[in-house]
Amino acid sequence: MSKAIYTEPTNPVNLALTVVSVGALADHGSWRKKQLVILSVCGSVATMLIFAAPHVLLAGALSVTANVCFGVGFVSFNAFLPLLVRNVEHLRTRRQQLDQLQKELEGPHVAQDEAYSNDRLHDASDDDNGEQRQVQEERSMDERRKMYTELSEQLNEDKTQLMGYISARGFAAGYLGGVLLLVLCLYISYRSKSSTQSLKVGIFLSGLWWFIFAALAGLWLKPRPGSDLILEEQGDKRGKLWKMSQYILYSWGRVGRTIAQARKLPSAFAFLISWFFLSDGYTSITNVAILFAKTSLGLPQTQLILLSLVVPICALIGALAFPKIQTMLRFDQKQMVLLLLFLLLFVPLYGALGLILPFWGHLTTAKELFIGAVYFGFLIGAVQSYCRSLFASLVPRGRESEFFGLYAITDKGSSWLGPLVIALITDATHEIRHSFIFLLVLLSLPIPIVYFGVNVEQGRIDAEKAAQEAEDVGTHATADESERLLSSM
Repeated sequence: MSKAIYTEPTNPVNLALTVVSVGALADHGSWRKKQLVILSVCGSVATMLIFAAPHVLLAGALSVTANVCFGVGFVSFNAFLPLLVRNVEHLRTRRQQLDQLQKELEGPHVAQDEAYSNDRLHDASDDDNGEQRQVQEERSMDERRKMYTELSEQLNEDKTQLMGYISARGFAAGYLGGVLLLVLCLYISYRSKSSTQSLKVGIFLSGLWWFIFAALAGLWLKPRPGSDLILEEQGDKRGKLWKMSQYILYSWGRVGRTIAQARKLPSAFAFLISWFFLSDGYTSITNVAILFAKTSLGLPQTQLILLSLVVPICALIGALAFPKIQTMLRFDQKQMVLLLLFLLLFVPLYGALGLILPFWGHLTTAKELFIGAVYFGFLIGAVQSYCRSLFASLVPRGRESEFFGLYAITDKGSSWLGPLVIALITDATHEIRHSFIFLLVLLSLPIPIVYFGVNVEQGRIDAEKAAQEAEDVGTHATADESERLLSSM
């Protein structure tokens, strides 16, 4: 048990180092799909090998490997979301129409500049005709500008809806798969006479499940390649290790430069800050709920297992239900995130009321805890879905893996904060219920950050500017470039 406790804190550190080292590379060529498939295969095989691990140290090493592979692979998985939306047929057609209109809007200005000197040569009899043509051209240009604005707004609205739709169904499918696998593992555990053996079988089945569906992704998912990553010419003469070092240096430098230039993407980085607190908050709620159920309410093992099933089932339902609620309310993504954050506050608030109000003695029965689990589960699937789709709309085109790498680091990097503070509070007060006050504060912090710091429309404009700047500069990974990028960190 002690070895497991020591290996667990290394997972966020290992994940962060690996994401920074290879995350940005997935934006180039077909590496996004390659990373997803390769890491999924490595992680699933490592998970299955735990079943036959002869020593606890080897099992721990395999566990760390599986966790890192899952985390980095999930970065590539998330990075596919904006690409899938961008390549939907009717959105591509609308974007082509916008590009054509933009050319028409820019073209006449060039023609007018070139013909300006010739206008002065026209005689007086042609002045009236010239003025009439100019008025007609201005009217035509105004109509085109209006059409461009309307098409652009409609395109953004359609992209937002489709991104939310795909993100919601992605999380719903994940929760469905998790519930089915959990039920299967619980059945095996129930039928088995050895709890240790049934646990090992469950771990093996988890790896096999992961492997099967990763293979399907490898077969069906299109690569959606990005720009090529160009090494200096003498790179071929220096061997594979030199190439690998240059790729890693490039990835570190790219991430470092992005962080150094955070002011150019204020909405995206404001959301990452809010995500730091939010992800730690809802993860800590899950941990506190389990401990609270065991220590304060004394729930038996069967009810704890049932509780572990309630949350993902309700999360599946919530992920599918909230897009319909969004349509009814006519909310945009930011408004939905704020609504969900506000509703999520009631979970720790309910648990803390017994301490804040002396006459309030709630959350003292198993029934209340199960109702809270249903409510929390219904929200958490939608929270994860809408946060992912909102962040995806703020990510520069062609840098999806890089930014979702920061998204993963922010998520896992905060995982130490909640458990540490909760442990300190529990040790000091000898009552885990006091942790609900901390969770209430923790989940309150993202609301003002998202409300004041995230401007979705401006964030999209900033992301497009950043993408255009990257295209203008080009993509090279030379030794000098790597050093220059690293120096900007």
